[in-house]
Amino acid sequence: MLENLAALRDSLMDGELSVEKFEKEIADLAWSSELSARTSAMIRNRCNKISGILDKLANPGQAVKSEFDLISKSEFQEPLCSYGCSGGMILFHDDTTDEFGSNVEFHINDNKIGETLINGEISIDDVTYIESPLYLHILNTLRLSRPMFRGEGVLGSINRDNIPYHLADMAEKLLGQTDDLSELFDQNYNTQVFGQQLESIASIIGGEFVVDNKTRKMSFIENDHDVPTVSVASGIKSFGVMQRLIRTNCISTSKILIWDEPEIHLHPEWQIQFCRLIIELVSLGVPVVISSHSPYFIQGLRYFASAMGVEKDVKYYMAVDSENPGLSRFKEVSEDLNSVFSLLAAPLREIMNVDAVRNSLK
Repeated sequence: MLENLAALRDSLMDGELSVEKFEKEIADLAWSSELSARTSAMIRNRCNKISGILDKLANPGQAVKSEFDLISKSEFQEPLCSYGCSGGMILFHDDTTDEFGSNVEFHINDNKIGETLINGEISIDDVTYIESPLYLHILNTLRLSRPMFRGEGVLGSINRDNIPYHLADMAEKLLGQTDDLSELFDQNYNTQVFGQQLESIASIIGGEFVVDNKTRKMSFIENDHDVPTVSVASGIKSFGVMQRLIRTNCISTSKILIWDEPEIHLHPEWQIQFCRLIIELVSLGVPVVISSHSPYFIQGLRYFASAMGVEKDVKYYMAVDSENPGLSRFKEVSEDLNSVFSLLAAPLREIMNVDAVRNSLK
């Protein structure tokens, strides 16, 4: 029976078999195999869910809306709009697909996801958001506490809403293991494309982060010593996150990497090394979004973008006050980075004159 189920599954996935025909074949197979009433009912329920998923996929806008609605509830757990507002729009524009590019629009009404429009072919398959590398030693806990719509059963219902979606997503990606041959091929290909970056990371941190196939726990291998991640310095973890994302095929030209203030856990020298790594990825076509408050880091990005000939591909934005009180907007400052450095240097200038403050106390 298992062989027949596998054949039916493959036919369904290849589009050679309709859902209705699939359900009938499953029912006939269940009857001929004399399965219990409960098992047959469970199979029918699964078929109904498959049918519902395919119906959603027939309407991409509705499918994206449903998924984004679930993710936004997990991430924000409060009204989507800024206080004092109840509506708005989120626009994602992709100008790499064709002459006119493509758009995904999310319209927000009464703090709820409303109409969702998709125009054109989107070149992005996935997004990975890294909030902090400090979660590295609790990845398995985060994975088992994953929120919403990921899996079913007992494990899928435990603490479903106690962590934001991006933490569970990060945990699963960093711990990624697969037996699927196509996925293994992708991983091997990814390792070849980013082989130089993997070598650089291993040289900088002096080892590699690995995952035990059975326990799904991560450790750091340094000079043949197995070091628990809880005992690893935070700066090493930062590079380790990048190392694992490359190993698990979560970085590519079709996957956006968003990293929130990577400089926080890095001393100045490693900030510069991390900048080199980021710009190398950009030069290989990887879309990357970084937020930073470090002049070291920003200047590092600027320097390596120039050195690698990709300045045109690197844009800089700064948050400035909006016309609406309490709100901000992003202004492109790619041609005026001095305004960024001046802003970041202002707090340091205030505390530079130690002699003056000493004399004021006399």
